[in-house]
Amino acid sequence: MAHRATTFAGLIIAVISLAGTVTAFGGELAPLFAEHFDKPLGDRWKPVSFGDLTDYQIVPDGTNTCLRASAKSSASALATKIDLKPAAAMSIRWRWKISACPTNGSEDNMATFDHTGRIFVAFDTFLGTPRTINYVWANTLKTNAVFDHPNSARSKFIVIESGNQKAGQWLPEERDLKKDWQTLFKEEKVPKIVGVGVFTDSDGTRTSVTGWYEDIVIEGR
Repeated sequence: MAHRATTFAGLIIAVISLAGTVTAFGGELAPLFAEHFDKPLGDRWKPVSFGDLTDYQIVPDGTNTCLRASAKSSASALATKIDLKPAAAMSIRWRWKISACPTNGSEDNMATFDHTGRIFVAFDTFLGTPRTINYVWANTLKTNAVFDHPNSARSKFIVIESGNQKAGQWLPEERDLKKDWQTLFKEEKVPKIVGVGVFTDSDGTRTSVTGWYEDIVIEGR
């Protein structure tokens, strides 16, 4: 897409608690933020537009509900503002699926920088726009590859899934959020988290794609 500066001025606070869980990171982690998309979005989630709006809707999926993001040559994120102090250990987990990757979508060409599945976490870095970690369902790059946004090194990406082989399947994901920050930004101290969001877009490739998201949870100890 042509204009991708990441801003969060229009976001608002949303913090929803769950019971503590034991994860692969060892020990019990307490929930710090959670969104299951099992209720109407209300006004706590805000669109962040970079062009025509992607359609974000809460929809049924079997016996569950989820967030469906339908992009038709459109480019907008859906995000919420939070105020989350870093914990000694932090993880993020979620579930997602996609219809397909945007045809001819890329990871390095701004003109075709479109992705069906993308979850981002924004960090308060005091000066300039927030730095973000983006967990992306890539078009061509291999899983675990890392790269910068074509327009800004403040926006870092980690490839979680790639290509169409697993399209149509619900996939659970989990990441060590603190470790990812330290790896990507080369800083030991993790800043306060100020935003969480999803981003499905296809404006550069002029295609129609759909991503589904649910159970986004940040936990800490």
